[in-house]
Amino acid sequence: MHSMTGYGRSEVRQGDLALLVEVRSVNHRFLDIALRCPPTYAPLEPRMRQLIATYVTRGRVEVRVVPQDSGGSGRTLALDVALARQYCQALQQLQEALQLPGTVDLALVLGLRDILRVEEATADLEALWEVLAQGLREALQALCAMRAQEGEFLRRDLQERLRTVAAHLEALRQRSAVVVAEYRQRLQQRLQELFPEVPVAAERLAQEVVLFAERADIAEELTRLASHVAACERLLAEAGPVGRKLDFLVQEMHREVNTIGAKGNDALLSQQVVDLKSELEKMREQIQNIE
Repeated sequence: MHSMTGYGRSEVRQGDLALLVEVRSVNHRFLDIALRCPPTYAPLEPRMRQLIATYVTRGRVEVRVVPQDSGGSGRTLALDVALARQYCQALQQLQEALQLPGTVDLALVLGLRDILRVEEATADLEALWEVLAQGLREALQALCAMRAQEGEFLRRDLQERLRTVAAHLEALRQRSAVVVAEYRQRLQQRLQELFPEVPVAAERLAQEVVLFAERADIAEELTRLASHVAACERLLAEAGPVGRKLDFLVQEMHREVNTIGAKGNDALLSQQVVDLKSELEKMREQIQNIE
């Protein structure tokens, strides 16, 4: 089990090329990759995304690639003499046409657009990818190690919460077994208080108790809840992404508990339902962090 939260970092160097690669991940419903790289790395972005997807299946992953100073600037200065000559001719024609004072000098020409340009050195994409892929793999491995460590903490926490849920289910089962008997006793006592001189008809009393028992029967809900708990336990023991399946199961458990709460006509049973809902909500919050 992996958490969706983690961080990985690596520094790689090969020849004159040195890179810093950082990878961060946070919760997200799907795999969302955000790349922050120099413009010259744009042709390599599809490969980067493909490589990331082999390590991460869910979460928002932010990757930052920063070239490090390797002793060379990696940039060149380009001078466009032909464009400068056209500028000078155009300025001289304008000066003559408008009879403007002054001279066309070097300072004026250098201030014009695109006379001098700083250009990034042309990169060998295959050589660049070799270094970048190495750094990205190392950062992703560190990221996955952190996600796995946190995932283990989440697994243990969820296992403990499932044991608490199972204890609540057993308490509900035990309580539901006596609710009908207590209802029969309360009903009989109430009738005797209201009509002390009228004998209680056993058949009529039995009919009322049967109707109550049918309305308050939560056996099916408890059985399904126990099945969902067992399914969650199996998922916690599996390798690979299980966050979506766990989220679905907890939603189903919420529905069953809501049904029990609607059927339950007993104060102690209602308190167990409230406690169970609280535990399931804590589980749901934790599951949002699982890949």
